[in-house]
Amino acid sequence: MLRSYFLSLYRNIVKNKFYSFLNIAGLSVGIATAFFILIYIQDELGYDRYHKKRDRIYRLEAEFTVNNNQNAYATAPPPLGPALKSEIPEIEEFVRFAPIGSMAYRYKESQFIETNFYLADSSVFDVFTHPFIAGNPKTSLVQPFSIVLTQSTAQRYFGETTPLGKVLTDRNGNQLKVTGVIKDLPGNSHLRFDALISMSSDPEKYNTTKPSRFWRTGAYTFILIHDKAGIGTVHEKFLDFYHNQMEGLGKQYGVSFRLLSTPLTFTHFRKGVASELPLGSLAYVYIFLAIAIFVLLLASINYMNLATARSASRAKEVGIRKVLGADRGHLMRQFLGESMVLSIMALIMAIFLVWIFIGDFNSFTGKMISLGISDNWMIYLEITAVAVLVGLLSGSYPALYLSSFQPIRVLKGNLSRTGKNKGTFRKVLVVIQFLIAIMMIIATLVVTSQLRFMKKSNLGFKVDDMVVVEVQNKEETTSLDAYKDRLLQSPGVESVTNSSAIAGIMPDVNNLKMEQEGGMEDRVAAVIRTDFDFIKTMEMEIVKGRDFDRGMGTDIYEAVIINETAAKDFNWQDNPIGKKIEYGFKQDRSDLRTLKVIGVVRDFYFRSLHNAIEPIIIVLSDQSEDFLVCRISGNDQRGTLDFIEMQWQFFYNQYPFQYQYLSERMDNMYQAEQKINDVVSLATLITIFIALLGLLGLSSYLAEQRTKEIGLRKVLGASIPNILGLLYRDFAILILIAFVLAVPISWWQLNSWLEATFIYHPDLRWTDFLLAGVVAFAVGIGTISFYIIRAASKNPVEAIKYE
Repeated sequence: MLRSYFLSLYRNIVKNKFYSFLNIAGLSVGIATAFFILIYIQDELGYDRYHKKRDRIYRLEAEFTVNNNQNAYATAPPPLGPALKSEIPEIEEFVRFAPIGSMAYRYKESQFIETNFYLADSSVFDVFTHPFIAGNPKTSLVQPFSIVLTQSTAQRYFGETTPLGKVLTDRNGNQLKVTGVIKDLPGNSHLRFDALISMSSDPEKYNTTKPSRFWRTGAYTFILIHDKAGIGTVHEKFLDFYHNQMEGLGKQYGVSFRLLSTPLTFTHFRKGVASELPLGSLAYVYIFLAIAIFVLLLASINYMNLATARSASRAKEVGIRKVLGADRGHLMRQFLGESMVLSIMALIMAIFLVWIFIGDFNSFTGKMISLGISDNWMIYLEITAVAVLVGLLSGSYPALYLSSFQPIRVLKGNLSRTGKNKGTFRKVLVVIQFLIAIMMIIATLVVTSQLRFMKKSNLGFKVDDMVVVEVQNKEETTSLDAYKDRLLQSPGVESVTNSSAIAGIMPDVNNLKMEQEGGMEDRVAAVIRTDFDFIKTMEMEIVKGRDFDRGMGTDIYEAVIINETAAKDFNWQDNPIGKKIEYGFKQDRSDLRTLKVIGVVRDFYFRSLHNAIEPIIIVLSDQSEDFLVCRISGNDQRGTLDFIEMQWQFFYNQYPFQYQYLSERMDNMYQAEQKINDVVSLATLITIFIALLGLLGLSSYLAEQRTKEIGLRKVLGASIPNILGLLYRDFAILILIAFVLAVPISWWQLNSWLEATFIYHPDLRWTDFLLAGVVAFAVGIGTISFYIIRAASKNPVEAIKYE
C-alpha cells in the first residue's frame, strides 16, 4: 500500500511538473522566509544569554527628580556600585563600565582612533563570561593602565605576534600594558567593547567617595547578587543607604534619587532611559513573528488552492481506489502524506536557500549569524516542526476535499459541486490571501512614509553640507582656534564652530537654578557648550533676543541662549530675556556662575523623533569641545574636504583625520526604522509572490471548471469582453472584500504603532490605503488574466466537446 502511495505521488509530480514546481516553490520560499525570521528572533531574544551567571546579573540605573520632572538614565553614579556592595550583603560583586569615547591609540607605526574602549573594574571577568585566549582573568585589570583586548583588536595592532606585555600609547601619553586577550564578543551582546582598561587608571573620576559624585551618572553599573537573594531585597536595603548617605545632599541640590534595575537579559530591550546603548525592539520582534506567520499561512493557502485546482486530474484515481476498497481514512492519509512529502522537499530547498543567502541576510540585518548545526540544532528542529505543521495544514483541506468524491460520479466524469456553499471555502482563502497582501502593502507604505517624514522634517538647523570632525585633544585650545582660522581661509568653508554636542549626540543633562518670582529654583536641562559661531554655523533661528556677540565683552562669562522648550518649562514664555540661570561648568559646581538669557532659539531636534524636545541651554565655553562642525559650500566638496584634512595634518599630524557628514549621523539615528522598512518591504514582495502562485492555480481551476459555460455563452452570442467581465467580476468582488477588511485592521494597528513608538509622526493618509488597494487589484487581475483570456478566446466548439 505504501509503495502504491509513493508511486502515485511520483507519477503526479512528473505528470504535473509545472504545478508541482509552483507548490514546492511557494512552500520553500515561505519556509525559507520563516527560517530567516526565526533565526533573527532567536538572536534578538538571545542577547547576553551566553553569560553563565546571567540570571543573577542586574544593571543599576538612576532616576533623578527635580520639581516633579523625572529623568532616568542607563548609567549610575560611579561610587554607587562599590558603596552598595559594602552596605548590602546580598550583592556578591559589582562591575562598572565607563565609555572612554573617541581616543587615538598608537603602537609603533600603527595608529587607530577607537570609539569602543571602556574602563572596567577588575571584577568584570568574575561576573561576565569572556573566555581568555591569553592572560589571567583574575589579575589582568588589577593594575592601573592595564588593558585587555578582544582578539580582532589585538590582531589589528599586533598582527599574529603575541600581544601580552606590549604597550599601547593613547593621545594623552598614557602607556597601557596589554595583560590579556579575550575572544571576540558574540554579535548578540548589548554592551559591546573592543578593549577594557583598568578602572583604577582614572581614580579621581571613578574611585572616589565624594558625596557630590553620587548625584552625577557616568558608568554602566552591574551587580551580581547571591544565589538565594532577590533584587527586591537590594532595593529595600538601598532605601536605608539613601536616607543615610545621599538624601541630605540631595535636598541641598533640590534633587531626589531613585534606584532602578534591569535584568541583564532584558537590557537589549530597555526603553525610556537616557545614555542607553543601541537597543532592540520587542515590538519589532512581534512584527517579524507576525510576518513569518502571515507568509507561512499564505504558502499553505497557496498549496490548498493549487491542489484543489488540479483535483480534476486525480478524480478518477480517487474513484478507482474507492471501488477497490479504500475508505476515506486511507485516502486522507495518502493525500496528507503527499502534502508532508512535498513540504519536506520544500524544507530541503528552503534550507538550501538559507545557506545561499545567509551572507546577504547578515549584511541586510547587521547580524553575525552562523548556521552551524551544532550551535543551531534547536532552530533546525523548530523549522522542521514548522515544515511538518505547514504540510499538515496545507494538505488538510485538499485531503478532505479529494477524499469526499463519490466514486460513481467521478468515474462518470461529473465533478460539479452543488449547493449554496459551492466554492465558499476556496473564496475565503482568496480573501485571506488578499487581506494579508493588502495589509502588508499598507504597512510598507506607512513605514516608508514615517521614515521619509523623520529624515525630511525641518529639524531646526542645517543638515546638508555640514561636516563633523571629532576633536582629538581638547586641551589644545590655542591650536584649535588656529585650525579654525586656517579653515576659514578656504572659499569652500563658509563657517566653523566647536561644540560639545551635535545631532545624534545628546548634550549632557545638568542640574541648574533658574530665576522665579520666589527666588532661584532647581531645574534640569541639557547644556551645549560652544563658541560664538554656533547659531550662525548651524543656521538656527533666533526667535527672541539676539545671538552671541564677540563685541559684547561680557557674553563669554554671562550670556546664555535657551530653546523654546526651556522657556516654556521655566515659565518664561512672555519675557525670557534678562532672566538669570546659575550653572557650574565643573562637576562639583565650584565654578558656579550666574548667566543672563540673551536670546531664545527655535526648538531643534538633536535627538531622533522618537523623543520629545528637551529644555536646552547654550553657553559659551572657554575650552575646546568634542566636535568641530564645518559648513561647506556645495561646489567642489571633495577639494574642500582635502583642504580640511591637509590643515588637520599640519596642526594634528599625531592623530588620524576622521570626518563624517552630519546628514549621515542623522540617518544613523533611524537605523532601526530603516531596517523594519527594508524587512517589511521584502516581506511584502514575498507575500505578493506567494499569493500570485495561489492565484495562478485558482484561475487555472476556475477556467477549467467553467470551460463548458464559456463555450455555451459564446455560442449564444456573448462577446469576449462580456465573458472577461463576467470572470473578472468574481475576483474583483473578492479583492474588494479583502480591501474593506484590511483598511480598518491596518488603520488601527499602524496608528497604535505610530503613537507608541514616535512622539512626532504624520497622520495616516487615506491615499496610502487606496494605493494599496489599487496595487492589489492590478496585480491580482493581471495574474489571472492569462488563464481567463485563454479560456475566453477558446473555440466554443472545442470547449463544449471537451466537456
